[in-house]
Amino acid sequence: MKAVWRVWGRSVLKILGVTVALAVLCRLPGVNRFLHPAVLQEWARSLGGLGVVAMVAVAACVPMAMFPRWPFAVMFGVAYGLTAGSALAMLAGVVGAALHYKFARLLMTRKEIEACERQAWFRALQDAPRPFMVIVAVRLFPLSNFGVTNLICGVLRIPFWTYLGASCVGMLPSTIVYVLAGHGALNMDVKAVLWALGVVSLMVPLAARIGRGGRGREPALPL
Repeated sequence: MKAVWRVWGRSVLKILGVTVALAVLCRLPGVNRFLHPAVLQEWARSLGGLGVVAMVAVAACVPMAMFPRWPFAVMFGVAYGLTAGSALAMLAGVVGAALHYKFARLLMTRKEIEACERQAWFRALQDAPRPFMVIVAVRLFPLSNFGVTNLICGVLRIPFWTYLGASCVGMLPSTIVYVLAGHGALNMDVKAVLWALGVVSLMVPLAARIGRGGRGREPALPL
C-alpha cells in the first residue's frame, strides 16, 4: 500500500486539489447563478451569433468542476431543437471529454508517469482487453460520472483516440435522450419525453451487455 501511495499520492492530490478548487469556485453564488442553464441561455442570446460558441465552450468546460453534463444537454434541446441541439451537445461533450482527459495528463510530471508505468498492476490495467468497449459501456450507463471517467482514463493513460472514439459512441444515446427531453418539455411534447424515458430504460441492459463483451480476451484494436 505504501508503494502504491508513493507512486500515486502526489498525482492524486494534485488532481483532487485542482478539481476541488474549480468545484468550489463554480459554486460561489455569483458564478453558480451564471452557470444556471436558463441564465446561460439568456446570456448566449444576448451575444447574437457568438452565443452558440459561448454555450458550447461553457458546456465543455464545466465538467472539470464536476458539474453534471445533462442539464446543459437539455439546455441545447430547449434552445436549438432536436437536430442542432444534439449536434451542439455532442460537440460540447466530446470537447469537454478531451479537455478533461488532457487536464489529468498535464498534472502528472514525466517522473510520476514513468513511476506509474513501472508498476505491474498499472501495465495490466493499460493492457486490459477491449478498452474501447469498456469505455463505451461506462459512457452508456446512465449513472456513471462523466468527469470521474475522464480523469480516470487520463490518469491510466488510455490511448487518446481509443478513449475519444469510445466516448463519442457511448455518449451519443444519452445526449440524444437529454436533448429530446429538453425539446419535448419545451413544446409540451409528451411523445418526445416518453421516447427519452424509453431509451434511458434500454441503456442500462445495453451497457451491461457491452461491458460483459468488453471483458473478452481479444486484444484491443488501435483506432
